[in-house]
Amino acid sequence: MDLLQQAQALIGSQYAPLFTAAITVLSLAPKLVAPLLSAFEAHDKHFVRKPLERLKALRSSVAKNPDLSYYLETSIELEAFRIASGVTTSRSKMEFLLSLDKDGNWTKPQLRSLCRHLEVPDGRDKPEIVISGFEKFTAIWSAIAAITIGVLGSLYFTVSVYQFSIGDFIIGASAFAASIAFGRFIVSDFISFRLARRAQATLARRQSAF
Repeated sequence: MDLLQQAQALIGSQYAPLFTAAITVLSLAPKLVAPLLSAFEAHDKHFVRKPLERLKALRSSVAKNPDLSYYLETSIELEAFRIASGVTTSRSKMEFLLSLDKDGNWTKPQLRSLCRHLEVPDGRDKPEIVISGFEKFTAIWSAIAAITIGVLGSLYFTVSVYQFSIGDFIIGASAFAASIAFGRFIVSDFISFRLARRAQATLARRQSAF
């Protein structure tokens, strides 16, 4: 009973406003999230999938024109690929990404990141993975910057913990979380570079197998 009374006294005095606000936010969370989910559903229905439905409707009306029918079939495939992967690209690049995805070791975000390294060289019909010298430099720089930001954030959080203050702890934890999120954003160039190197190695193994 002593612990219960102490907890009630603590909640009833110093942390009463914070406790009340937390309970209020938790109780209102379902009502706040519901309109957001409805907005996402409406956006998916009227904006994301609408072009695909229009292309399918047009396809049935041009059956007598083989060239136009083929164009619409290709457009439908590209639009379906865009919805499934989030990548807007050409047919040759789509086929390249699909062939790379056959081994089942690639996720949609990885393929989306890899698409930035696809180029069709002059005189060639199929795309290739190209990593320029500038992309190598930015990849190394982003890795170093992300590590530095993460270390600084962890050091600040460690120092704030030894202040033995709830306010300093919250500020330090927030700064550490922000440094991790910002570091993850910066290191995306390095991740994209590593994915491109991995794809090159995968294609080299496939060619050697044949």
